[in-house]
Amino acid sequence: MKINTFEFEDKSRQWKLSKTSFEKLTLLVGASGVGKTQILRAIHALKEISKGESINGIFWRVNFNTATGDSFDWEGEFEEKDVPVFDTEEDESVEKTSKIVFEKIYKNSELLVDREQDKIVFKGSETIKLTREKSLLSHLEEDFINEMKDEIGKIQLSDHSDSLREPFKINLFNANKLAKKYSTLTKIRQADLDIRVKLFLAYKSEKKTFSRIKERFIDIFPQVEDIKIAPIEFEEDDDVLPFMREYPFIQIKEIGVPKWVRQNMISSGMFRSLIHISQLYLSAEGTLFLIDEFENSLGINCIDELTSDILQSRRSLQFILTSHHPYIINSISFKNWKLVTRTEGIVHTRNATELNLGKSKHDAFMQLLQLEEYQTGSEII
Repeated sequence: MKINTFEFEDKSRQWKLSKTSFEKLTLLVGASGVGKTQILRAIHALKEISKGESINGIFWRVNFNTATGDSFDWEGEFEEKDVPVFDTEEDESVEKTSKIVFEKIYKNSELLVDREQDKIVFKGSETIKLTREKSLLSHLEEDFINEMKDEIGKIQLSDHSDSLREPFKINLFNANKLAKKYSTLTKIRQADLDIRVKLFLAYKSEKKTFSRIKERFIDIFPQVEDIKIAPIEFEEDDDVLPFMREYPFIQIKEIGVPKWVRQNMISSGMFRSLIHISQLYLSAEGTLFLIDEFENSLGINCIDELTSDILQSRRSLQFILTSHHPYIINSISFKNWKLVTRTEGIVHTRNATELNLGKSKHDAFMQLLQLEEYQTGSEII
């Protein structure tokens, strides 16, 4: 999917995002604490809602395009409920989920679903009542609903914690079964699988694409000569649990070093770079990447190369990034910047082109740093 515009409000937290537009690449910049991370989480909430989650006291309105070129508008609201200070899990008299107040779905400007508290009008006709704790996207199986769910399911909030460095938690037998099922690049891209599993599938079945990923990684880290995704070759007398001998792990071979470097020993910057490169090659068309603090764990060489890869990608991918790093901000055209500010609980975004910044990228960057809105995070009226 490609998000064009988005509005969001979390009444329980008294946090509101005013209408914001997004490009194929949008870099959110601004002072710490203004709400850049919250914007990414709010967008990711769309995916949770589409899967049937009830989120207390939120309102959303989004316009997005699908891979087929269709335009969808989806808006709705969950009621705000008082959240108990103490756990009431054992108190059956307390309702634990919020209910839908309203929900509307437009396809190419045509209203297809109009849901209110007491009725649902579907393509002009009133239909049966459905539980109000869930969005209609989790109830209905119409073609246009499935199209929406497929696109919203492509939202990826990147997690750069060490959890990505855990093994795949599938043994080699099951991994090889997956390799038979997802034997082409198209199938691998469309699969709803962890990116590390997709990298394994490319290693097994899509050698050409895996070689490109490996070559790009070696471009950034020339001390590396090879990559493999396979079970670790433990010695017979190594004290490891038997099932650990069956898990495939990412491993790299450095020049002049006899042993392969195991997944848990790869530096965070190297590992994260490999994940980013793999995402660019192995994600489905229409994937939306939400990447918070893009510079985390990355050295200057990684930042340089990965920023270039994002900028030069010709695939139908969308990136919404946050960053404080001068190199990233200065490397991305100011036409792609969004300055984020906050007035009390209301978050605003402004295109850098509205700020009358210099015509050159360097001039624009220097002027951005000097803006009071950038330094304080407050909207200047």
